[in-house]
Amino acid sequence: MNSTGLLTANQPALINQSTFLNLPREDLRRLAASGINTDPQLLNASAYFDLGTRLISTDSIGVLHYVSTRNNDFSNRDQKGRITVQPFQFKYFVLGYESQTIQLDDATVIFPAENGRTTTTMKLIKMNSQQLPKILPVNGQKVVAKEKLYDDVFVIEPYDFRFPSNIEFQLPVKSYNNDAKSVSVLQFQPANGVYMKVPVSEISNGKISIKSDTAGIYVFVKSEKSPIWIAGVVIPIALVLIIVISTIVYFRLSPSRYTRVKDQITRTKRSFFSRI
Repeated sequence: MNSTGLLTANQPALINQSTFLNLPREDLRRLAASGINTDPQLLNASAYFDLGTRLISTDSIGVLHYVSTRNNDFSNRDQKGRITVQPFQFKYFVLGYESQTIQLDDATVIFPAENGRTTTTMKLIKMNSQQLPKILPVNGQKVVAKEKLYDDVFVIEPYDFRFPSNIEFQLPVKSYNNDAKSVSVLQFQPANGVYMKVPVSEISNGKISIKSDTAGIYVFVKSEKSPIWIAGVVIPIALVLIIVISTIVYFRLSPSRYTRVKDQITRTKRSFFSRI
């Protein structure tokens, strides 16, 4: 039985079989041996090694586990770790007794103080609308499938957390057609499958503001514009066309009535002529 790649048995995968972070084989070798050529038990390996910055592709999305074979060589040690690769931006923070402002990409989110409640670890995520179906409940997917969405999606975890007062998103209005009225915000609660519409207001410095007292998934919908002037022009024209078409059809079906109406109009017209 091949025991490599078993986390429970503290047996890492062989370098030539590993897909850890999809790193090249030389990087995997350096990670396994602290960057040097060493003996099998790592007796002369350094306790610290910096591989440097590496670009991790979306092929590595998921939770990856690793072990320290040197420390696990002793019966009273069991040193393991994990790396979570997510295809979006996120920040962890602790919601404490003071209000705080979190910056994530081009969004600013202002969180209120907890007013004496126990501190809570929160997670702020920014993803795109293509990744949205993976976290929305089925009914939520049906709702957004009918809408035209802007690309940005913001998530605050834990989903069901209620803030002591409103949090406030401040987002660049340029991302929403430079018009706060062109966007509607739907806030989803995956735990119970419900959603609500969150009001949007425009503030100064090219920002729009969104306020809510609950964590969850914030989805941005393109609002369909229906200017009043369109109704004011289209409806009268449609009524005139209906009257004209109905009249033509009526007289075509009753030629004698058309003749009588025509004669009546002629007599009425003559009655206005000057007489000698």
